[in-house]
Amino acid sequence: MRNRKMNLKQTILSVMCMTFIFTGVIGCSNGASPGKEAGATATATSTSNNKDKVKLEFYYGLGGKLGETMETIIKDFNSSSEKYEVVPVIQGNYSETLQTLQSSLAAGKPPALAINGYPEFMKLAKNDVLLPLDEYINQPEYNKDDVLLLEQGNYNQAALGVPAFVSTQMMYYRKDIFDKYNIDYDALESLEQVAEAAKTIKEKEGIHGWSIMWYAEHMIDYARSAGGDIVSEDGKTIMIDSEEWIYAWENIRKWIHDDKIMNTVYGGNGWEWWYKTIDGVMNGKSAGYTGSSGDGGDLDFTKVATGMQKGLKGSKPRPVAVSVMFNLFKNSPKEQQEGAWEFVKFFSQAEKTAFWAVETGYIPIRDSAVTTEIYQNKLKENPYLSVPLEQAKSNGIPPFVDPTGGKIYAEIELAKDELLIGNKPAAEVLKAAKKKAQSELDKVLNQ
Repeated sequence: MRNRKMNLKQTILSVMCMTFIFTGVIGCSNGASPGKEAGATATATSTSNNKDKVKLEFYYGLGGKLGETMETIIKDFNSSSEKYEVVPVIQGNYSETLQTLQSSLAAGKPPALAINGYPEFMKLAKNDVLLPLDEYINQPEYNKDDVLLLEQGNYNQAALGVPAFVSTQMMYYRKDIFDKYNIDYDALESLEQVAEAAKTIKEKEGIHGWSIMWYAEHMIDYARSAGGDIVSEDGKTIMIDSEEWIYAWENIRKWIHDDKIMNTVYGGNGWEWWYKTIDGVMNGKSAGYTGSSGDGGDLDFTKVATGMQKGLKGSKPRPVAVSVMFNLFKNSPKEQQEGAWEFVKFFSQAEKTAFWAVETGYIPIRDSAVTTEIYQNKLKENPYLSVPLEQAKSNGIPPFVDPTGGKIYAEIELAKDELLIGNKPAAEVLKAAKKKAQSELDKVLNQ
């Protein structure tokens, strides 16, 4: 789950891309650099020359190891299906996928299938463009009781999405550096103690002791792991200026800007900043970072270890465990809807989701995937593979369902930039964000 901004050049290129796609020119580039879930190009490429097959356009923003693994599964499906051919239309990230979807939906030409992050899924669900999937999900061959977090695809009592994979945010650290200074990550009881370890490493090693991702979802995790919540229990009051939020965010600001024991990398195209953060750790410029379970496919586990998130302010860690969704569309032709579901079923098989997990590090969506031979063999090779699943099941909480269709998230995103980049005090940025977010929530509540 990552950066949701897009500059003017990218916007123009995305619109041009959609124009080319729908006029028959299959191929374009937005110039984005590859990232954790971002392709270096926005490209539609056919994997087969069989003109008799029903073509299924599939929008997604997955790059690096994720993109490679998705392409492998698509090729396997296309080779095995006599009726359907999936045609990837690769975007820069989740935000760009949503913008391209909005353009195609406005033109009355939705794709057969898309992968969306949770906030993007909620925006589409609110706009009533997604195909209800209840009749498909209830088919015995899908075996819905074996699927993790299936309920996250529900909206207004309808199943509008199903999990493609499950993500939770993990802590990755350099084993050699931590061992050098006799720091046992698993024995650390809080993020404050991680900061103390970071201070030791900075003083002795001269590098950043930890890296904070330029990512709103992580900042939300920190606040909720300090005991904070986004809204009150009755759903009427925005709580992002609470003592818990201010405590978590102000400490992070202090560790980065005042103490300089941590850092954050920002800017660039697509997920460029994400990969630069990882590179900093792998190249010994930082001793650890907070990342995604999906980083597993890109990391060298002879150098790094995976740890669970820590709580703050004496609270238990409360990291979000979230489904990244497959979505189908109301206005696509029936044969494309049926073909898209065939691919979803194919991707969701125990062996396929296990393959996805071992290649990427993401959590498999089926309980049965864990018992497959491919998963068990990888677990023997890399015991850290099981840590994200353990965190999701022991400490994971559902993502916040934004009743405003993303406007509360947007204010948190802006506040995150002002604090991480602008070095503005947590109380200042959070109180300003709370005021705007409360206004948006009040509009919804008063409708």
